[in-house]
Amino acid sequence: MHPAILKLLLGGLPLGAFMLQDRRTVFAVMGGYLLTLISVGLVFRRFSKDTSDYFRAGGKATWWLIGGSVFMRGFSAWTFTGAAGAAFQAGWSLPLMFGANATAFVIVALFTGGWFRQLRCVTSVDIVRLRFGAGLEQFSAYLGILTGPIYGGIQLYGLAIFTSILLGTNMYYTIILLGFVVLFYAGISGAWAVMAADFIKALVLVPITVLLGVVCLHAVGGIGGLVDAISRAGLAQDFRPVKTAEVLGTMKGINPGWFTWAFFLAWYGNAALLGNEPSSAGRYLSAKDGRGARLAALLAAGLFALGLFIWFIPPMTARVLIADQVAAMPLPKPAEGAYAAIAIHFLPAGLVGLVLVGMCAATMSALDVGLNSLAGNITQNVYPAACRALKAAPLEGRARLVLARFVTLCCAVAVICCGLAMARFGHGGIFNILIDVMATVAAPLSVPLVLGMFLRGVPSAAPFVSIAVGACVSLAIYLSPFVLGTGAWVFQYQVGTVVAVSLVTFLLVRALVRPDEEALAREREFFSRRDRPVDFASEIGEANDGRQLRIVGAFGIILGLAVLLLLFPESSAGHAGMICAVALSTLGIGSLMAWLGVRSDMQGRSD
Repeated sequence: MHPAILKLLLGGLPLGAFMLQDRRTVFAVMGGYLLTLISVGLVFRRFSKDTSDYFRAGGKATWWLIGGSVFMRGFSAWTFTGAAGAAFQAGWSLPLMFGANATAFVIVALFTGGWFRQLRCVTSVDIVRLRFGAGLEQFSAYLGILTGPIYGGIQLYGLAIFTSILLGTNMYYTIILLGFVVLFYAGISGAWAVMAADFIKALVLVPITVLLGVVCLHAVGGIGGLVDAISRAGLAQDFRPVKTAEVLGTMKGINPGWFTWAFFLAWYGNAALLGNEPSSAGRYLSAKDGRGARLAALLAAGLFALGLFIWFIPPMTARVLIADQVAAMPLPKPAEGAYAAIAIHFLPAGLVGLVLVGMCAATMSALDVGLNSLAGNITQNVYPAACRALKAAPLEGRARLVLARFVTLCCAVAVICCGLAMARFGHGGIFNILIDVMATVAAPLSVPLVLGMFLRGVPSAAPFVSIAVGACVSLAIYLSPFVLGTGAWVFQYQVGTVVAVSLVTFLLVRALVRPDEEALAREREFFSRRDRPVDFASEIGEANDGRQLRIVGAFGIILGLAVLLLLFPESSAGHAGMICAVALSTLGIGSLMAWLGVRSDMQGRSD
């Protein structure tokens, strides 16, 4: 997730003091969801026999499983709170803004996704070592150790805010409970459980968000009716996708530098950069081959293309139907409750619980993937290097797998502690400073890593000089308001300047410095791997596609049947059609997957 999004996530109280008429049903939905995730960890625990299985699913994961996980990692609860609040005020600018994610996934599908898999690495930091050597590998790994728990703590803290407020639970207990659930399924089974859980979360999130979008459109008379309602409300200018500085100057709560042509150019470029660097490669390393990785990225792009339209219809509808109710919410930023408010306005308590589950799913997916990646960096990159420095033999085989699980436990405890600290001391002060420091390093680090995927003849010094110069410029931009008393730089100028400086520095060093023989040998190995297709049968062995389909399909069937139970509470009276629509869609997808899994196994036995 981009650091700017993290800052916005911390900036508001997502759901506020909503009082549901049937909170027991919502508690039941949340409890069933968390038990399902725990069950995923138990079912997939036997899939991990070594660290390759634990951190990249042994290179056996199917494209649809990876695509669902990549899609779920691409957003968080902020999508339904801060971003929804922006859509409530700025309209079509938000779908255009989120289109950057879909575009980045398309670029991954065309280029880097297949390359990532064909590099045959276990962790994303392995890619850095393979391309630029051990020095940059260790820098990236240790930077991840520093920032990973903070990112995770922010995610957990933001998730716990709206969960505890909506359900009336204790903030600290909520952080511990949600953190424990993620630790359980991610810690026991690693990448297998993380990807399966993410796909299962998508089976909940997509149907309920599509339903709410359709209900909202029906209430205003379709797309045409929504456009007419926006015009009648005098919001045509405010809701234009690309805005002028004059319009932005009249909009309260919207950054005056956002939603211009320059902003979108920087936003799309930054998304493409961050989406194609090695740190984003984690899930693609799990694919069976390069084709599977590319298909996974295309699936994520397709789901995002659907979502960027569906997710923002509800808050825009809230603006033209229940603007007064949203404005009256006792929240620091009432607009950030627009999505939840329109859900409560149209849906029964049980389906509101599923909306909450969808929000939890969005954030927990980023959290579990980040936890698995962090533990992988420590176990596979930092630990072996430390053993070499101490001239000790590293653990291997099952012993290394046990170590990986212990490291995951430690990382999860660190994330939970960060979340608790944020809840105790607030989100200002040191935490905002740390987030700004992460933002200072992210772009300068991304530029050489992405360029290294494409360019040859790069000297070993180029990435280090590029990172150092880019970080200095980024830090100067960050400090200038405090030192010089100038105004803060708007997003597009900050990102554009840092990326341009890092890019020019990298290319200058490449042009002026001749790479040594060690760098050239490493480069030849890197590009040889990158361009050599994976022969799954000889390199990996036996596939388990049918088993993946059957297990995930079974969970889909169970979830679909569980949603049908929401027909029984009194609060569901008159809403049977909506409940059945969600239940049958989940049940139908699960049944299809289970059938395909059985058929795949039967074909495998006949062969």
